[in-house]
Amino acid sequence: KKNGEGDLRGKLSVLGGVLIHLVLGTEYCWSNYMTYAPESLMFLDGLSHVGKTPDAVQVMGLALTFQGIGLRIAAELNKKIGERNTSLVGCSLIVLGTYLGSYVTNLKQFFLVYSGLTGLGVGIGFSMPMIAGWSWFPKNKGTVNGVTLFGFGTGSLIFNTMSTNLAQSGVAWGPMLRKLSIAYAFVAAAGVALIKKKPVPANSGPPVVLPGATAKEALSSKRFGLLWLVGFLAFMPGLVLTGLYKRFGMSNSLSVVADDKFLSLVGGLGGLASGLGRVFWGNTVDRIGFQKAYSLTSIIQIVTMLAMPFALGSKAAFLATVCGTLFCLGGSVAMFVTTNPQLFGVKNAAEIYSFLHWALALSSVFGAKLATSLLESIGWAGMYKVMAVVSLANIGLLAVLKKESTNPMAWQTKT
Repeated sequence: KKNGEGDLRGKLSVLGGVLIHLVLGTEYCWSNYMTYAPESLMFLDGLSHVGKTPDAVQVMGLALTFQGIGLRIAAELNKKIGERNTSLVGCSLIVLGTYLGSYVTNLKQFFLVYSGLTGLGVGIGFSMPMIAGWSWFPKNKGTVNGVTLFGFGTGSLIFNTMSTNLAQSGVAWGPMLRKLSIAYAFVAAAGVALIKKKPVPANSGPPVVLPGATAKEALSSKRFGLLWLVGFLAFMPGLVLTGLYKRFGMSNSLSVVADDKFLSLVGGLGGLASGLGRVFWGNTVDRIGFQKAYSLTSIIQIVTMLAMPFALGSKAAFLATVCGTLFCLGGSVAMFVTTNPQLFGVKNAAEIYSFLHWALALSSVFGAKLATSLLESIGWAGMYKVMAVVSLANIGLLAVLKKESTNPMAWQTKT
């Protein structure tokens, strides 16, 4: 009976993590939200520039940058106030950033308020539900990560749909963001109430010392640099598509996909595909290892990037291509989180991941700037070909990382 109760409490904690990640995943709703933003938020100078990529595409990239800072803060907060309260702080910042952002009319200020506060919130709340989940299911970390991160991907399906319905019913930009922030608050409150780390029995003896590298050992290792680069390249095609899929769909007003409601649905279903990818690839990396799993996602991304320019003529093809890419993006994130403790141990996994995360943040920022430059010089088809080459390069890099991971680190040789 006691084991059954513990299992149930652990599953409820993981469910709480899913709810929290639904809110955290709204970070990826920006490409849809952006289409309803006022003209003053499109460019840094507040003016209209027809035909140019809006400066507002950098909102998500900057949020990911602040997320990296939040991850470092979370590692310290968790030691002092625990997973539940740290999650509460993170979710509160997301709600606050969205609510305050609804009143901002200048893009520079919006970067600071919306990207800054929501990015910090995502970073602070990101790892906490998974750490709590690991304590209940220590032998199933990949599954816990995948299920929890399913919420992150699915959040965009729910809130993209909600934002589109609000906008199309006549709700203006500011009130729309405020309504969304209230919805975030309710979902987050339910999630925070459910997550809980497994209690350690009073008579369990001395605490178990978990194996693992120190942050200093990890950062100075070759495998850290290689894993960082693998993430940087693996994330880029999906992040670029996340930011530009709707603009690409509208790039030819005569194409069958140039429909706001359809493209919003694509974004939502793409988020769901991302969530499913996190569960599927989170389990797969436990079974076949990171090299094979990451190589498979890279091959799929090569195919989807090369197919993307031809997808404007079919709604089914456009939906399948976007969802296929985001299925791989979600998987890449889940595998990145899981590969970290596989290569460096669990002892300092959260702290080490706070440094690894910069691969995701910088991939988004660099990818957005690269895509903007490529669109102006070689167009949509050329840009997607470059993204395919990025995925191809990653397959070679994965082979190098696999070989390097066979060389034991100092912490692995300690007895």
